[in-house]
Amino acid sequence: MKSKASALLVIVSLLATSATAFAAQPPHPAHQPNPSIERANRPVGAIPHRDWQRGDRLPAQYRDHIFRVDNWRQHGLKVPPRGHQWVGVAGDYALVASATGVIVDIVPARAH
Repeated sequence: MKSKASALLVIVSLLATSATAFAAQPPHPAHQPNPSIERANRPVGAIPHRDWQRGDRLPAQYRDHIFRVDNWRQHGLKVPPRGHQWVGVAGDYALVASATGVIVDIVPARAH
């Protein structure tokens, strides 16, 4: 009788801990906010990139893949040299060295 009661107690405690662990799981990735939508919905204020110049280093926040322009032809941009990429910010484009983040060229809005 003692062994049946002990076995039942072990089973009940295992079920209780697994139910608690299941309830404490983090939310599914589909329910997490999308960073690109959050960036797009930020209030527009002073545009931080208007003072960028050739030779400046692109700030780290703009080196995210969300800002990378892979369809540069559709935007009227020239072929990026090997090791470079186009980055789009608020309608402007910067040609950036991928490894260092140094701005090589800037194409302002309406110029392309």
